[in-house]
Amino acid sequence: MRHRTVREIMSCIEVCQQPPEASVRDACRVMAEHRCGSVLVVKGGRLVGIFTRRDALERVFACGRDPQQTRLAEVMSAQPDTIGPNHSVDEAIRRMDEFGYRHLPVIEAERVIGVLSIRDLSIEDLAAMHAELESRRAIAERAW
Repeated sequence: MRHRTVREIMSCIEVCQQPPEASVRDACRVMAEHRCGSVLVVKGGRLVGIFTRRDALERVFACGRDPQQTRLAEVMSAQPDTIGPNHSVDEAIRRMDEFGYRHLPVIEAERVIGVLSIRDLSIEDLAAMHAELESRRAIAERAW
């Protein structure tokens, strides 16, 4: 039986961080340099938001905003959901599926230690959860 934790599967890549007053252009540059799909927005050592490629497309470029003039604080997802490093991979998959997350900040003792990306999840982990996820979707559809 599988009992892997988030800590065991999250990428060991340096966490991309920017302050809330950084420009969208700076954040996009950091994401491109590190080949990652999100930037954690950190102020005073604490996570205050997350900015993703999807945010760049939907909240900046599609709206005609200037990425050099737009600050992350204006377009980030504030107070993002997080997960602890000792949570199970199954719990992470449940959250990512239910809320449509592709990136989930990993927090330990109120400190950012990483980001769990959809790319960190193995086919085996996703396949093992398939039946449960389909069941949860069917229940949700009936509730509507």
